Amino acid sequence: MITLTELTFYGGVGEIGGNKILLDHGENKIFLDFGKNFGKEKAYYDEPYLAAREEYHLLNLGLLPKIDGIYKGVEEPDIDGVLVTHPHLDHWGYTCFLDNNIPLYCGEGTKMIIVNYEQSSSAGPSKDYYLANLTKNIDEEYKDFRTFRTGDRFNIGDINVEPVHVDHSVPAAYGYIIRTSSETIAYTGDFRLHGPKSDMSEEFIEKASRADPDLLITEGTNITGGHISSEAEVEEKMDSLIGETPGIVVVSFSQRNIDRLKSVYKVAKNNDRKLAISMKQAFLLKELRNDPHLDIFDIRQDDVMVFGSEKSRRNEWEKRVLNEVEFWKGEDISPIQDEVVLTATYHDMNDLMNVDPVSGSVFISSQSEAFDEEGEIQHEKLLNWCEHYGLPHYQIHTSGHVLPHQLKDAIEKINPDEVMPVHTNRPKLFKRYMDDLEAEIVLPKVNKCTKL
Repeated sequence: MITLTELTFYGGVGEIGGNKILLDHGENKIFLDFGKNFGKEKAYYDEPYLAAREEYHLLNLGLLPKIDGIYKGVEEPDIDGVLVTHPHLDHWGYTCFLDNNIPLYCGEGTKMIIVNYEQSSSAGPSKDYYLANLTKNIDEEYKDFRTFRTGDRFNIGDINVEPVHVDHSVPAAYGYIIRTSSETIAYTGDFRLHGPKSDMSEEFIEKASRADPDLLITEGTNITGGHISSEAEVEEKMDSLIGETPGIVVVSFSQRNIDRLKSVYKVAKNNDRKLAISMKQAFLLKELRNDPHLDIFDIRQDDVMVFGSEKSRRNEWEKRVLNEVEFWKGEDISPIQDEVVLTATYHDMNDLMNVDPVSGSVFISSQSEAFDEEGEIQHEKLLNWCEHYGLPHYQIHTSGHVLPHQLKDAIEKINPDEVMPVHTNRPKLFKRYMDDLEAEIVLPKVNKCTKL
């Protein structure tokens, strides 16, 4: 008797992020990602003033799957693991609510970045939900991380899993080729084909094609708003602008976008400037420099500075950074600001007061533009700060997600029988655009079980 695979989509449908896809095959169940639903949470909560404090709050609102036997305190978990594609919170953030005995399968670099995030922040609402913790006396991991690299294959019960690296805006991103006794499923996670490591995404496409999948589950983020650019173009534009700027250059981007951080470091060096980074960026780089696959610059180099505000008490992770590097305050950078490129986000704007940017300084936003009302409000506040400091605002960015025409070509090469789009807020547009492909485009529904 053939055992058919069932899929239930608990997140990532009609929204960007929050992927939570349950794969049920016979006696084995695994989740493909278990991400945080940022958009849906914001409809109810306003952190830090009001936030979900336990899984019951999110279960009640329908933001966590209503499945018995997977959350904290169960005697025997009812699922066999979670395949995490990459270390963005919208793909792993809700794993904090899962029972600690449920294994998290992820790349070695993904584990490093998740643990680093937990040691300097936390995905969970309280210490009961920490994935890891770092204090003067504690350096612990509470989850059962099971790591791999491209080339590895492993079994979860009767399910065979082949992870293949892809290029994304964070290191250690993977897609998966999943084989059961009856079907083969390819899952892209988040990926792009215009980044500096596009050959990795091409390798996933090639291996997925050879696997002859019955189903491809793919992201479709850029089905609206695709902007044709590349990391090389970002470097070129920044290099030109920095070369013509007499004052300080402030660059804002996601703290875990290592490719962008490397690009900013490169163009700062090209223009004989030092790079000033945040304490959290320094802590992440301190960890990642041990990974030979990432080619990360060292925070102990003379052309790297660690910048922030003075604090009366430091956390253990901050102390570990300061054991290696000198700390620079705004007033230290102010007299040499024409020799500095400084990374900062909206949340660092207070710290720029003591830098006191001179006339001729600029602000570069190197991240996606606001896509919701809350983001637009924060962007307007950022522009107010730029006006206060006299900083013209430039947008220089390239996306971490595949462009529509590239995705269509990838689907054609993989040649699955069916395609299910996730991680897109316009699935109907996705279907219409892809409808001339041989593969059938099937739009998944939230909380609905689909038999393959």
